[in-house]
Amino acid sequence: MAKFMCTHTMPPGKFSTGQLNQFAQAAQQDPNVKGYRSFVNLAEGKAICVMEAANSEAVASWFKKMGMPFDTITKVELEGERGHIHSI
Repeated sequence: MAKFMCTHTMPPGKFSTGQLNQFAQAAQQDPNVKGYRSFVNLAEGKAICVMEAANSEAVASWFKKMGMPFDTITKVELEGERGHIHSI
């Protein structure tokens, strides 16, 4: 599966930590997408997550099914951590 970085803008306060936990758990049980990592600021209504899926359409479909607004879904080509960049 490919990785996709996704950006989200939500009305501040629309989602709770509990709701995000439900999204995260649902993404682990879905046959088409898997949640990989998330960064969220609920007070400002901003989130970035990395999802694994066969294609961006599968990710978009999952977000729509779950009622999660999204701004962008971009396929990851390079990944870096602590000063090291490598191809996916």
